[in-house]
Amino acid sequence: MNGPKRANLFLIELLFNLFIFALCAAVCVGLLVHARRMSLESTRLTQAVYLAQSTAEAMRLGQHGPDVPQGYEIVPTLSASGGLVSGEIAVAYEGQSVYTLSVAWVDDGSFEEVTTR
Repeated sequence: MNGPKRANLFLIELLFNLFIFALCAAVCVGLLVHARRMSLESTRLTQAVYLAQSTAEAMRLGQHGPDVPQGYEIVPTLSASGGLVSGEIAVAYEGQSVYTLSVAWVDDGSFEEVTTR
């Protein structure tokens, strides 16, 4: 008589442990997915900051900007007035704005209004 009762308790305990394991695995997978998403966002932001700063420096020096990786788009909106060039350089990834840099520098006469994509 004790045999079937004990077997039922063992199976219930085994199912309970399996449920706990599955729950912990689901939480871990959720955390890993969230960490991956944060890593991709951080990588995109770092790349966007680099592109915006490099573009600003190149434009200030009258040179060609950096090579733009696939998926990124650089949109400078600059204007010159009173010997000062000012505006913004926006960087987007797959059409979504990632970073915008406000810039201003003294125009030495080499600035030409340009919109680069």
